[in-house]
Amino acid sequence: MTPETPSFVENVIPSACRWLAEGHRVALVTLVGIDGSSPRPLGSQLAVRDDGVYVGLISGGCVEAALVHESILAMNEGRNRKLRYGKDSPYFDIRLPCGSGIDVFIDTQIERQIIEDIQLYQNRRIPVLLSVDLDRGLEVSSEQPETYLQLEPCSGHRSIASRLDGHTLFRTYQPATRVLTFGRGEVFRQLVMLAPAVGFEVLALSPDPQETLPGVIPLSRPDFFDPQWCDRWTAAALLFHEHEWEGPILQNLINSDCFYIGAMGSLRTQSQRLEWLKMQGADDQQIARIKGPVGLNIGARTPPEIALSILAEIVSRRSQL
Repeated sequence: MTPETPSFVENVIPSACRWLAEGHRVALVTLVGIDGSSPRPLGSQLAVRDDGVYVGLISGGCVEAALVHESILAMNEGRNRKLRYGKDSPYFDIRLPCGSGIDVFIDTQIERQIIEDIQLYQNRRIPVLLSVDLDRGLEVSSEQPETYLQLEPCSGHRSIASRLDGHTLFRTYQPATRVLTFGRGEVFRQLVMLAPAVGFEVLALSPDPQETLPGVIPLSRPDFFDPQWCDRWTAAALLFHEHEWEGPILQNLINSDCFYIGAMGSLRTQSQRLEWLKMQGADDQQIARIKGPVGLNIGARTPPEIALSILAEIVSRRSQL
């Protein structure tokens, strides 16, 4: 029972799709009930491969090994399972330090097409809702398939928490948080390298012809901008020392759907950039969207610490959506 490196990913669907394409059987394990408190929210998932490799996290690490074991048994049996761990559980040897109880649903019968459709929606950056009838799901088997899953887009919503309604779990899959960063220098480089470690998608642009980071898009002029870079799940950060690059980029960003816009520089620099935008016709509401200096005030001094403060501020702002 081995975690794939890295074992924790918030979104287990890409791994499940890849394993299915390679010919493996896959179980999708979902946290469907919380009695008390839990370190992980409702809807958290594991994807388990038939050889015991897995990704994701259901608890703080207390039950994952047991879940992988149960998932392999369920795959071999060809049936779904619903299990409880912790409080009121028959598994006395598996304890949760928080004293709570959690319910998990092991789905071995989910159709490959549904998993691929979820990934397709995610690639298109459209939130999607998976409804799971847990009672009906326990009745199905490889010999007696029955529809207990329904998938539909929910593009009109910015953020929808997963919820349990009776015996039906409504599990949402949001697009990955995207960090759209413009700039050059070591803070820029550190942000591009650190963001994927917290599960963020990175889109980076730089005017520096010497930039060697993979995937960085050359920024040939300040007004080079594609509106498709921005959506409601995108945070933008400007990390320039030459502030003449900022104006046209900010003019585009303040008219975008980005949930966060931050720019590097001192308070004086921030005042100057906002004044320039006012002179270009930006209104107070647009100007108020720009956070400067960028990042939470955590006493950061080094480029990695500054990049960390930016990511912390993006997480904080995202949680308010």
